[in-house]
Amino acid sequence: MIMKVEEKDSLFISKEQKNTDEDVLMTRKKVAELLKISLVTLNNHNRNGILKPTHKIGRRILYKKSDVLRLTQIVF
Repeated sequence: MIMKVEEKDSLFISKEQKNTDEDVLMTRKKVAELLKISLVTLNNHNRNGILKPTHKIGRRILYKKSDVLRLTQIVF
C-alpha cells in the first residue's frame, strides 16, 4: 500500500484517510522535541523496541503521532 503524504509544518498528513491522530506522521526531530529527548535517545528507544517508526520514506523515518502520545501516557 502506497501512502501519499504532504509536508505541513514538519508533520505529515495522509491524504488517504481523515485527519485523526493515527493519520499524522511525525519526523524524528518533532518526536524528540515532543518527548523532550535527544535524537540519540530516540534511536535507542527504536533499537530497544520502546518506540518503533511506522514508515520510512526514502531516508526519512516517520512515527505515528498516536504511538508517540501513547508512549507519553505510559512512560511519562
